[in-house]
Amino acid sequence: MKQIQKTVVCAILAIELLMGFCASGAVSFAETPEVPAALPAEVTVSASGTVRLVPDKASVAFGVTTEEASADLAQSKNSEAVDKVIAVLTERGIEEKSIRTTNYSLYPQYDYSDGVSRIIGYSVCTTLLIQDQDIESVGKLLSDCVAAGVNHVDQVSFLCSGYDEAYQGALAEAVQNARVKAEVLAKAAGKTLGEAVSVTEGWQDSSARYDKGAVYQYAAMDSVASPSFMPGESEISANVTVTYAMK
Repeated sequence: MKQIQKTVVCAILAIELLMGFCASGAVSFAETPEVPAALPAEVTVSASGTVRLVPDKASVAFGVTTEEASADLAQSKNSEAVDKVIAVLTERGIEEKSIRTTNYSLYPQYDYSDGVSRIIGYSVCTTLLIQDQDIESVGKLLSDCVAAGVNHVDQVSFLCSGYDEAYQGALAEAVQNARVKAEVLAKAAGKTLGEAVSVTEGWQDSSARYDKGAVYQYAAMDSVASPSFMPGESEISANVTVTYAMK
């Protein structure tokens, strides 16, 4: 009987001791970890859209180069020729804001015969940029300027005044194409395509956009006859990346 009482007392003491440790924080029990919620199913696709547009505006870069024995004479003759060209432009109704000098250079010309370099003259070049021109009028404009003294044509840029509207159409097409691709992927994965979660616009090539000073396409001219311009079509493209939910 005494042995049983002793065992009961020891058990009580052990329980009290364990409860004391728990109360003091010496013993802790690990909590059951929470199971993370399943991530929503999504699909991300990239797509593009293209609208073709015929350019209706042009910018032309041309100039006058003169060569004379002295720098002063070269400058004088160059300025005289450029003034004649500008007079032709203003007579054709081109506003001063559409005429810009983009280059002016003066450099010596050398003769390297007999292994010795010596200056034999000077060359002066002035380049003008003519903007805001209808493509139909550019050919006659160049002919008149060549007759006035222009002896080099450097750049002809074909631009689209309706670029912004065409780009918006390309964006809409790109989003539609993205949904078609996403639906194919969702079906292949045994899912149903939901709403768009995010839409990101990609890089935009605005080189065909009608903008003063833009240089888009190059054409060299060396004939006094009125040249004919065939601007063709410009491709206005848009790119998007779209993320859709899947069910």
